[in-house]
Amino acid sequence: MHVPASQTSRGRLRRRLPLALALVAVVVLAVGGTTWSAAGAPPTTPVRISLDSVTSDVTAPGGTPSGAIPSVLVQIGGTVHLGVSFFDASGAPASFSKDTTLVVTSNKPGLTQLTGTALKGATSATLDVSFTQAANQVSLTVSVPGRAGTGITPGTSSPGQIFDVVSQLQFANSAPNTSFQKGIGGDNSQCANATSTNPVCGVVILPHGAQSSQVLLSLGLCDTTYAGCGSTRGVVVQTLADLSGLYTRTDPATLLMKCDKTLCGGGAIQNQQLSFSLNGNDALAPAPPCPAKGTVGPNQTACVDYVLSHRDNSGDTLLYLHFPNDMRGSVR
Repeated sequence: MHVPASQTSRGRLRRRLPLALALVAVVVLAVGGTTWSAAGAPPTTPVRISLDSVTSDVTAPGGTPSGAIPSVLVQIGGTVHLGVSFFDASGAPASFSKDTTLVVTSNKPGLTQLTGTALKGATSATLDVSFTQAANQVSLTVSVPGRAGTGITPGTSSPGQIFDVVSQLQFANSAPNTSFQKGIGGDNSQCANATSTNPVCGVVILPHGAQSSQVLLSLGLCDTTYAGCGSTRGVVVQTLADLSGLYTRTDPATLLMKCDKTLCGGGAIQNQQLSFSLNGNDALAPAPPCPAKGTVGPNQTACVDYVLSHRDNSGDTLLYLHFPNDMRGSVR
């Protein structure tokens, strides 16, 4: 019997259709199976720890110039938060197959809370540490201890994460065009007097106040290199605030540094030097003398006013450091 061509085409179409549908079903199942397998794959093993962030709970007053703010503001006993993450050999995020102990070490003494935990399956962790001693230029390292850490590169502070631990840190309320004077250190933590026990302290004098609602003051550690001190008995006084538009070279802000006679009692006043920095993370350098009373020179960022500087009735040395911006200072 002769079958018309049109019927033959329809017949072939009917025979091919189930096969096409079956192929589509196989492809869908295969894709679905691959996706499930990737999602359920065990995590890769970490070979490197990255120290991503080093922060604290203290922030500088609003409006403080960014360059003046230290990478971390923390005092003895304050908490430093470390954010770490883990990577495999290809650079992809990785995690441990079980809870794993992490150890924190430092290039400076006084570190506490030395361990933390990387949770099973987590590609990152947060560790909290603190210090029992003041220190300058602190660097931290996070590693996996013992045999478990073999082949795992530790995470270490980058240059931008290095910080100082100060001995005292306080905030004082301020307002623009309102005279501000506040001391830190010395005999009563207000720098009324420097003493043989606490021979160096500082008073921040802002005749026109600050634009920020607060001024931060701190005392840091003196050393002969980074802080530029001639004696470790001294301190680094730091002040942070928004002083924009309030001070000029002929009408500057002032840091009065008081030094007890047991440390600064000998020689001419001009032989007593101050070190300073306008950058919160830089080493301190000697301040030049001011060209005139109450005046910061045209090529100076800060200067010592030896006209105002003097010795008081008890023989203590009072040195006046003028500046138009936030700064840190120490007796050299």
